[in-house]
Amino acid sequence: MDEKAIKLEVRLGAIEYMVGELFRMVYLLGRAPPEMVEESHEKLREHLRTMPMPTSDPAISDLAAAEMQEAYERLLEIIARAVRGSLA
Repeated sequence: MDEKAIKLEVRLGAIEYMVGELFRMVYLLGRAPPEMVEESHEKLREHLRTMPMPTSDPAISDLAAAEMQEAYERLLEIIARAVRGSLA
């Protein structure tokens, strides 16, 4: 991995961490119970499973959809851990 790739990975990790912390704060301010957080995340997962990708190539569409779902799952897990940590 070259220096540019490392910098991009670190930058992405910092953004993911910040998103998790921001959602933690939002959920805490709204006094959202863990069940509500999980329900919200499940609705987003369902939306992602049916969301069309803007391309005419089915293979690219499938790849983009899978990558999008994987990225969101990573973020949702970061958010869930942050929320669970706040309740501990």
